[in-house]
Amino acid sequence: MDDTKTMELIPYLKERGLRITPQRLLILETILSLDGHPTAEDIHQSISFTSLTTIYNNLKLFVKLGILNELPYGNGLNKYEFNHSKHYHVICEACGKIVDFKYPDLIEVEQIASKLTNYDIHHHHFEVYGVCSSCQNKKNDSKAVATNK
Repeated sequence: MDDTKTMELIPYLKERGLRITPQRLLILETILSLDGHPTAEDIHQSISFTSLTTIYNNLKLFVKLGILNELPYGNGLNKYEFNHSKHYHVICEACGKIVDFKYPDLIEVEQIASKLTNYDIHHHHFEVYGVCSSCQNKKNDSKAVATNK
């Protein structure tokens, strides 16, 4: 984890009355170091000397405090990311990989939803589903093998 990010998070955690423990910092550092959107299990594999229960408890706490976003997409295992700039997700239906993409906020959708339903809209989520290039290549490779038999 870069030192700037660590230095920003420590006061944030302290303001919320959290003790700054080595495990908490290590979990946050690990999330930053892993590519993509890790699951609790991915984090545990990287820091196996910390129990999975400790990881789950801290992840829930970080989500509650708004430090992390919990992404309940894919194969039933929640994935996590830092709560940073607004963005949307493209999710592979085959392997569950999530890729971020930035697009202008869809404020019009919130305004229309509010008008049509008379709800006070607070936020929205937007996901696009498809098949990633790796899974497409695997599918094409297996078709080629089947054809050559």
